[in-house]
This record gives sequence, structure tokens and C-alpha cells, in this order.
Amino acid sequence: MSAPWLEVRNLYTKYVKWVSSNPSSLGDVEMTIKWLSYFIAGRINNSSAVSELVYSLSNLLVFYNDRIIEKASGVAQWSDSSPVASWIKIALTTLEYCEVFIELSAYKIWGPSGRWFFIIVVQTFKCIGRLILTLCCQNNNIVKNPPIPVLNRKTINEPRPGNVSFHDLSQTVRLKRSGRVLRKVDGAPPAVARAWKPLKHVIDSYPIQCSGRFVRTAELIYILKPLVHLACVRKYGLKSWKSYLVPMAIDLASLRIYYMNREDLSTEQKQELSRRCVSMLLYLMRSPFYDKFSKDKIAALLNKVGNNIPLTGVLTKLVLSYIPHWQETYFYMWST
Repeated sequence: MSAPWLEVRNLYTKYVKWVSSNPSSLGDVEMTIKWLSYFIAGRINNSSAVSELVYSLSNLLVFYNDRIIEKASGVAQWSDSSPVASWIKIALTTLEYCEVFIELSAYKIWGPSGRWFFIIVVQTFKCIGRLILTLCCQNNNIVKNPPIPVLNRKTINEPRPGNVSFHDLSQTVRLKRSGRVLRKVDGAPPAVARAWKPLKHVIDSYPIQCSGRFVRTAELIYILKPLVHLACVRKYGLKSWKSYLVPMAIDLASLRIYYMNREDLSTEQKQELSRRCVSMLLYLMRSPFYDKFSKDKIAALLNKVGNNIPLTGVLTKLVLSYIPHWQETYFYMWST
């Protein structure tokens, strides 16, 4: 084996060892790189693409480092029994972090036609991947966004309860309504050997059970929303009220189905449902509602804050200058 390749392998081995041993310091480095993307915006030529490249790379760095930490700790909090589901989740998460950069790069190189071509390709791929996870893979009725969440590094190395194995779920039972995990009577150890602590790790790893046909119906509606919106944009235009109201109606219909059966959802599913409810606020920043109503009110609020609160004027002016770029780049109906 050549000397340069051995040197690269040695550097990689040292990097993996350092990442596994210094998750706190690593988080500071990752946050610094992410904030660098905000400072780059507007300061150099083609700053939007460069800023998104730095931001995407920072997210991919966090994603890769999380996998190193998981492997070192021996705990995979997201892995599935199906290799296909695991591969799809990795692909969708990577695409989620890179799609804005892909779109901006396509626009810079090929213009509007290239931009819309890649938007359609990316959203079609995401839709197919989510459909496979929902219809063909068990325990994936509600797909998170991104499908593989950021690792909670503060709890990854906490000591596990000694009286219940991390992967041994046969001695536990999960209550249907509350989602609480309890030991079975025949699975309880002697009193002198009990830790008297909640089954935290078992709760985190307990599989999500299928919640019925209504979950698949609501999820299918939500997954198909981006393609429906793109079809409306193609027919009515990007800033048409029809292109705005149709995706909103789809979101509301999906949320309505979920909330009508909320008692049947698991704790993890309820958390994702809450996130989707909060994401509905993005409609305030999307055209044509933003152009007709939100734009002037947001500008008036920021100007009022900058004029009346000391030391905030520079910040509010900076935000006002960036809002048009953010609104044009990020606030699409298909972006969540």
C-alpha cells in the first residue's frame, strides 16, 4: 500500500478517535462552521451558493460525526432492521441537507430551466423514498424531516439501566394511550438488584407500532403535497393563490386526520405532528400571502424594534436586507 494512502488512513483513524472522545469540543467546531455560512452571505460574489455550500457541508459533517459517535458507543438510535429502509433514510437525509445548494447551483449554471428541472428531480426522489418507507417498511408510518434526526450527544454515553437490557424489549410493555414503558411482572429483578430508575433507554428504543390505516392515509396526503404543488405552479404560476391554497389545504387535511386520531399515536409520532403544526407558520412567509400582507407588517415591526430598543438598529436593518433573499430562496411550499 502506498505511503500517501497509509498517511490518509492514519489521519482518518486519529480523526475518528478524536471525534469519539471529544463530542463537546466537536459541537463547538461544528457550530462555528455553520455560523460561518451566515457571515459569508452577501459578502462575496455568488455568496448565496457559497453560503449554502458551507451550510450543507456543516450539516453533513454533523451527520457523519453522529454516525462515528454512534458506532463508538455501540448504539444506533435510528437504524432499521431493513437495509433498504436504512439506505433510503441516509439518502433522504443527505438530500435534505443539500437540496437548496443543488437548486442554487443549477440556477447559476443552467438558469431557470435547470433550476426547475432539479427541483422536480429532487422532490420526485424524496416523494418516492418517503412512499417506500411508509408503505413497504414497518414502523415508519410517520417519516421525520430529516428522516435521521441529529444525535442527542448528551445522553448517548449515559449509563444504561443494569436491570433491563438496552435491546431486550421482551420484558417490557408499552401502554397504548400514554406511551409509557413498564416492566412486566416476570421481568422484574430482585428488589436488592433494582436501580429504581425509569426505563429511559428502553423508552427511546421501543419500536413505534402501526397506528392504523388513518396514519397511512394522512401520511400519503402529506408526502404527495410537493408534487401536487409543483403541478399547480406549472399550471397557475408560482405566486398564484391557487398554488398557495392547494398545498395549505393538503397540509390541513393531513393534520386534521392525525388530530382526529391523536390518542392512537405514539409519543414520537406526536412530536413529529407538533413540528408539522409549527411549520404551518411558514405560510406567512410564502407568496402571495407575504407580498399582500406579511411583508409590510414584518418590516414595520422590525423598524419599530430598531427605532425604540437601543443597540438593535444594526441587527434589524441587517435582517430587513436579508428577508427578500430568504423569502425568495427558502420559503417554498415543498420545503418543510
